[in-house]
Amino acid sequence: MDFQFEISKRLSREHQEVTALLNRLEKFVQAHGPAGQPDWQDAEARRLMSDLRGALRSGVPNHFAIEEQELFPRYAQEGGADLVDLLLADHLVILDLAEELKPLLEKTLNSPDALSQAEWETFRAKGNAFVTELRSHAEKEEFGFMPAMDELMDPVTAKHIFDCYVQM
Repeated sequence: MDFQFEISKRLSREHQEVTALLNRLEKFVQAHGPAGQPDWQDAEARRLMSDLRGALRSGVPNHFAIEEQELFPRYAQEGGADLVDLLLADHLVILDLAEELKPLLEKTLNSPDALSQAEWETFRAKGNAFVTELRSHAEKEEFGFMPAMDELMDPVTAKHIFDCYVQM
C-alpha cells in the first residue's frame, strides 16, 4: 500500500515484519506437535525465539503505544470511535497473550532444559492464539485504519507523530 507520510509507511512496514514473524512462529508450532517438542538449542529455534522476544519486549508495545497515544485519539475525533474501540480491545488481548508467552519464551532461551510438557502445550496454545489475534489485528490496521488515518493527517501532524515514535 502506498502511504503519503513517513509514520504511515513505518507502521505499515512493521505490520509486514510482524506478519512475517507470525508466519514463522505458526510454521514452527505446527511443525512440532503436542508431544514433539523442538530442540531449543537448534539455531533456527533460538533465532525465532530471539526475534519473538524482541517483538514482545519492544516492537509490539511501542507500535501499540504510538497508536494509542497519537493516532487513535485523532481518528476517534474524526468519527472513527467504533474502530478505535475494536483496535484497543485487540491490543488488550494481544498484550495479555504476550505476557503469558514471555516467561516460556525466556525459558527456551535461558535454560538448556526443554519446557515441561505442560509448558510446551501452553506455549503452543498461546503461540497459536497470539498468531491469530495479532495477524487479524495487523490486517484491520493495514487495510482499514492506516489508509484512513493517512488521509486524515496533514504533514505537520504526521511529522509530529513520526518524531514522537522515533523518541520511544
